[in-house]
Amino acid sequence: MNFSEKLIVDDNALFKIKNEIQAEFSHGLNYHGTDVSMIPTFVYGLPDGTECGTYLSLDLGGTNMRVCEVNLSGDRNFSISQEKYKITEDLKTGEFTELFSYMAKSIGHFISTKSQSKQGQRIPLGFTFSFPVDQSAINSGKLIGFTKGFNAKNAVGKDVVETLQDCLNKQNIPVDVVALVNDTVGTLLAHSYQSGGAKIGAIFGTGTNGAYLEDLTEIKKLDDEAKNPKAGSKMVVNTEWGNVDNARSVLPITEWDDIVDSASINPRRQSFEKLISGMYLGEILRRLLVDLHAKQEFLSNTSTLPEAFNTQYGLDTALMSDSLRDSDGETTHTKQVLGALGVSAENVRELDAQLFRDASQLIGLRAARFSACALAAVIESEASENAAGDINIGLDGSVIEFFPRFEQSIRDALNVILGNQAEKRIKIGLAKDGSGVGAALCALQAIKQGVAKK
Repeated sequence: MNFSEKLIVDDNALFKIKNEIQAEFSHGLNYHGTDVSMIPTFVYGLPDGTECGTYLSLDLGGTNMRVCEVNLSGDRNFSISQEKYKITEDLKTGEFTELFSYMAKSIGHFISTKSQSKQGQRIPLGFTFSFPVDQSAINSGKLIGFTKGFNAKNAVGKDVVETLQDCLNKQNIPVDVVALVNDTVGTLLAHSYQSGGAKIGAIFGTGTNGAYLEDLTEIKKLDDEAKNPKAGSKMVVNTEWGNVDNARSVLPITEWDDIVDSASINPRRQSFEKLISGMYLGEILRRLLVDLHAKQEFLSNTSTLPEAFNTQYGLDTALMSDSLRDSDGETTHTKQVLGALGVSAENVRELDAQLFRDASQLIGLRAARFSACALAAVIESEASENAAGDINIGLDGSVIEFFPRFEQSIRDALNVILGNQAEKRIKIGLAKDGSGVGAALCALQAIKQGVAKK
């Protein structure tokens, strides 16, 4: 069997994977501690584009922290001003309270230099905190542990909303932290506002995840207080679908996927994500090409591959996108990519360039078809509930935005799984900046739910 046959996902596999995802969704809605967590967000509704007002958002998740002010005009449009603030290594590894004190100080600086709000007026803020938390309300969540190079001391078990609010109060900064939000949930909220109502939000970028609005009666693990009908009959659920099929019961795993997984920091975890997301697609291609070189099927006229091919994550997924700018039979851009990877021009044969492009295309197509399975798993429940309405989906992330034909390949696979009639009902749009605009909209939703006063 050649490499292309191993990367093809046939139509029968799509249905099996979709069914497995639905089964794991159901398990996660019923029980705590499951692989696919189906995390309740305590967001009981979605914006429809008519909302107005000014809200702040704070996005913490990497080297930089971002403070935004979002002005909603009520006609699905908004304006945004923002400022980035550097998070030093000392802040990442020092006392937890020092990190949050700096965050509060940065918010204060933003208000004094960028904000259009009246001086002294209290402003609601949505907090995008991209680390594991045990969330118990829309405005409450205790830190489970830091990731991404953060390791602040005395942090685990602390309520991140309460801590930030305390720091703001000590510095007399007129801001109320009213909502804690995940970036995928933010994507759903942002697209719902900009499109006039949405059903599903998903990210296909460095990682992958999805969120959707679920009936409270289906979230069996929720306690009775969270099912208070006064709040609403539905709640946004953060699926954490990247963790689907860690048991590998249905996913067609190749030997190259196995190598990527074994060498990762979390073997046999995030199995679905490792087949889809931008962090891993280039690495799958690299491992495949190294294998083909050993078999003298790729760059066979060179005894050793350039350093990039022998370095973990040395082949960025963006280079696959660059290669796919070539149409069928062309290799101009692909040869440039190989040159950027250190292959000398005299060693690049037409056959090698075509193989690189074909492998990129197949790995990307496979990822898109897997992605469609996750979307279809949610869409089917929405379709059965409202057979006449549109299914409006907001997508964000570098893969969906920049990888050639990724969105179209998702659409094609959805037509296979759901039938051609689904194409008329499924509306897909890019939802930009869920961590900024979406967090501000989550603050608005918190006010609607009575968590805070505007």
